[in-house]
Amino acid sequence: MTHRLLIALLAAAAASPALAGFVGPTDPSHFTVSALGTLIGASPVPGSATFTSTQLTLMGANAVSPSPADQAPACQGGVYSVLGPCQEQAVISGAGLYSFHWAYTTADDGGPAGDLFGVIVDGSRTTLSDLGGALSQSGDYAVTAASSFGWFVNCTDCIGGAATAVITNFNVASVPEPGSLALVLTAVGGMGAAALRQRRA
Repeated sequence: MTHRLLIALLAAAAASPALAGFVGPTDPSHFTVSALGTLIGASPVPGSATFTSTQLTLMGANAVSPSPADQAPACQGGVYSVLGPCQEQAVISGAGLYSFHWAYTTADDGGPAGDLFGVIVDGSRTTLSDLGGALSQSGDYAVTAASSFGWFVNCTDCIGGAATAVITNFNVASVPEPGSLALVLTAVGGMGAAALRQRRA
């Protein structure tokens, strides 16, 4: 009987409704989409975020270099291959275990080091794309966030062509709250004490 109770408590603490896709509590209206930084080059094309119920397409910004030699960044403060101020991002508030599939491609003539794709977890950016890798890359990723989660495409110098990242198989699972875990630990402790008393008796 006590084992069944323990299993029920553990299941109740761990049970969490999983959310799939960009619908309901994770529909586009719950995301904050931002285009950060200032493009200073000619013919600027700002980044964009396009949602459907099953995918998010993030496109980075791009512009023509203000230098005739096509070397000066078109992002104010931007530096090639370094996370800079110019990026497109989509962020949602909420704790949970976030998982997804990503497919990245860049048209940058400098390769993937010119356009970085990654995640923003609790305000900190982590690059997922391989700076020295292929022009097209993909993978699966999962991470637990305490307060917020999102994605970014950072165009670094923002010249030479834009990058696009497509997010699919997006899922969010809530993590057990500390109160639920404390309840389970209390129950386990109580059952342990009861078992010890039974052995002594």
